[in-house]
Amino acid sequence: MTVRELLDRFERTGLRLTVYGPEPDAAITERLSSQHVAVDWQVLPTAPSEAFVVIRDQSGFAGVVRLDDLRAFLSDPPPIESELGPTNTGECGADETASDEPVQRVLETLTNVPISTLRRPQLLATAHEFEDRAYRVGRGTLRVSFQSLSRFRAQFERYRHLADDTALDIHVYGRRDWYPPSIPGVTVHAVSDDEIERLWLLAFDGGGDDDRKCALVAEDLGDDRFRGFWTYDAAVVDEVMAELAAVDG
Repeated sequence: MTVRELLDRFERTGLRLTVYGPEPDAAITERLSSQHVAVDWQVLPTAPSEAFVVIRDQSGFAGVVRLDDLRAFLSDPPPIESELGPTNTGECGADETASDEPVQRVLETLTNVPISTLRRPQLLATAHEFEDRAYRVGRGTLRVSFQSLSRFRAQFERYRHLADDTALDIHVYGRRDWYPPSIPGVTVHAVSDDEIERLWLLAFDGGGDDDRKCALVAEDLGDDRFRGFWTYDAAVVDEVMAELAAVDG
């Protein structure tokens, strides 16, 4: 199955949100409606900070997220701090600890949920969260498609840090419009595949641990708009990894 077929498969999954909180927030309702997400608002006599969102798909209940967290994730840019630094134990590759960041909570709740109008800030926040996960694990294979290698320029020092501090095998893909300097541990693949050039992909194999696998899949629709999803499903991550590995030549 190709990445595009994966996108089409997930896009057919119905998504409905029910917000429980005080008076409806027109801005967030319009934003979600523009992404073809059905939103129902149930008014409760509660503080705005206690409002929450129940998420359902075709299979039924999918999760719950705080409204403030969802609002933060949809903001431009999302409030995420990512520095590829050591974990709070001070050791690179130490076991992951639970994050209290709004972006992390939203990503975990909306896994496998298609979003038809993602924007670059949300994708970058998601990519940074997954890169941080790879950093914390400290081993395994990380494959990333930047569409064009010139887009890798802004992330070059970040990936140098990622490679220097870990035993990760990192593969970067993109159309050849820039010649990045060599980084030990990072293999750059110039691609001419039109489909790959339209996709922003990131997949991490979890260092051999299915519970730590993750992937981001997004298609460029033009005008800085994307459709896509992220996943922690090991089988789906393996499909994305295989699609990128197939163009390693």
